[in-house]
Amino acid sequence: MTADIRFVALGAVRRGDELLVFEGADPVTGEPFYRFLGGGVEFGEHSREAVVREFAEELGVEFVVSGECGTFERVFDWDGDTHHEIWRVYEGDIVEAWPDETDSFTFVEPELGSEHVARWVSIERLREDDTTFYAPVVLDALEC
Repeated sequence: MTADIRFVALGAVRRGDELLVFEGADPVTGEPFYRFLGGGVEFGEHSREAVVREFAEELGVEFVVSGECGTFERVFDWDGDTHHEIWRVYEGDIVEAWPDETDSFTFVEPELGSEHVARWVSIERLREDDTTFYAPVVLDALEC
């Protein structure tokens, strides 16, 4: 069990009725899951600056914040440990056109050197019972 609370800044980017999400897999079951892109907020950094930095570091693109979606809290088990995260989610756009031109692409997490997949997924699909999206309450906030 980790005793820290992690503060995370995430970006919601739309392409029509789709959202750009990180695609991962549960380490125990191998089942896919989705979450908005972004990452940890560094000490002394505003979450708005953090989401812009994370998009630049991980995707090599400029994320322009257009609004605040909300703040969300999650306590969850992952790979045998309990984690606690506070998410600040921002809506925005990517300045570069190339992410819109493909259905999915890979990116590298600079801190870990690991490769991941970003994918455009319809909001309808993210709401389906057999799809794991962290966290569905965020989708409700986007509808406002």
